[in-house]
Amino acid sequence: MSGIVLTFPIKSGKVEAWRRFCQELSGTRRQMYEASRLRLGITRERLALVETAFGSAAVMTFESSDIGRALGQIIGSALPFDLWYREQVQELYGVNLAGYEKFLQPVQLPVDQQVHFEWPRELPVN
Repeated sequence: MSGIVLTFPIKSGKVEAWRRFCQELSGTRRQMYEASRLRLGITRERLALVETAFGSAAVMTFESSDIGRALGQIIGSALPFDLWYREQVQELYGVNLAGYEKFLQPVQLPVDQQVHFEWPRELPVN
């Protein structure tokens, strides 16, 4: 299972619209939402609101066996629910997902990574 966490600042004055968006996902659009996520292979999605001194942000967590494919299908789908979802993303966050179409192309992940920092907290042995 792979996943991704995306954080988007919510546009000024759009927090209540964001809350309504979440309510629609769990209410009137629930069946379309579930059908979309089943088709995309998304097994978990979480939307959280974070209030900061700099404004509000949405933290979106997605899990899927193939997160790249799932996100690519969200970006490129012409199905009505997916179109509505992308419109909401643009309206609430100011992000036009159509600009991410280059991510629809499969890429080979690098085999050799250069880790520049890692901090493993070692727990004391009792």
